[in-house]
Amino acid sequence: MEDKVAAIQSFKAATDTQITEILVVIFIVLFLIVVFLVVLNFRKAIKLKFLKKLFLKSVKERGLSEKAGELLWKYSTKLGRDPFLTLEVKASFEKVVDQYVSDNPDYDEEFIRDIRKKLGFDYIPSFVPLSTTKDIEIFQNGRITLENSTFDAALYDKDEKYMYWLLMDISSVSNLKGKTLKIQFLRRDDAIYVLDGKVDEVLYEDGKVILKIPHHSEMKRIQRRQYARIEVDLPVNLGKISPENPSSIKWLSCIAKDISAGGIRICIPSSQRLSFNLTIGSEVIMSFNLDNNSIKVKGTVVNIIERKSSICYGIKFMNIKSKDESHILNYVKKEQQKLRKLARQRIG
Repeated sequence: MEDKVAAIQSFKAATDTQITEILVVIFIVLFLIVVFLVVLNFRKAIKLKFLKKLFLKSVKERGLSEKAGELLWKYSTKLGRDPFLTLEVKASFEKVVDQYVSDNPDYDEEFIRDIRKKLGFDYIPSFVPLSTTKDIEIFQNGRITLENSTFDAALYDKDEKYMYWLLMDISSVSNLKGKTLKIQFLRRDDAIYVLDGKVDEVLYEDGKVILKIPHHSEMKRIQRRQYARIEVDLPVNLGKISPENPSSIKWLSCIAKDISAGGIRICIPSSQRLSFNLTIGSEVIMSFNLDNNSIKVKGTVVNIIERKSSICYGIKFMNIKSKDESHILNYVKKEQQKLRKLARQRIG
């Protein structure tokens, strides 16, 4: 009996020792984990502090105030976005601004506009498609349709929450508040855009009717040109073909302002208009060099745009050779890629 009791006591002692050892090991492991997490968080905090200092320095170099930097840092990190991308990419910047506006009903409109302007996000090049109604330029003309009624309109103003469309030649309307309208406009050198907008409020200002519509990013883009077009500053020899004598050609040195595989826009000083006397339908011949490729092609004048000191002719190519068309297509594609690469650095 005594042997059994001694054995039990011995087993208990051994078990207690093992449990104690296990608890000690667990404690040490937990302690090391806590130390590791503390060190990790400390290093993270130090790194974050360093990055913020670097970020605010970058903000200052862009001409922004420390207040602007604090705002962009706060809402970038809140959204889980890289603050540095907020300074470089327009899409990231606009998301941060949307969050700021959402959290602050009394947001500072002029403050945001100043930041946007200094970062270069207040202008969208024509070769970059619009991604939000915030990007529509003031005074953009368009058409607004409701059921069977269509109105000429123009973007009168905009802020961070709303766009304000002015109805042209209309002094009053009824029952538009809460209605969903279709807005359509043509962006020069880009495409046709179609979007829906719900009227939040109808404003009357000095006989004007203005529709207050919330911003959004759901827009349909309809490409209207068969060929992509690129702006150039290209010397061109332009020859006018005489209708009476096709072999008689009057030549003039001028500058092309844009080009596509389908046509070209050429400008001359207004003083030379009468002596050259091109009209819609006039047949011309053009010769120019593009990326070390000599191109000679006939064309027809399809539109004329008069400016203060110059006149520009939109010319459609006629029976262009396949190799020349390929040269132009490749040139336009290459130049657009260059421009998009530059734009991505600022716009995203």
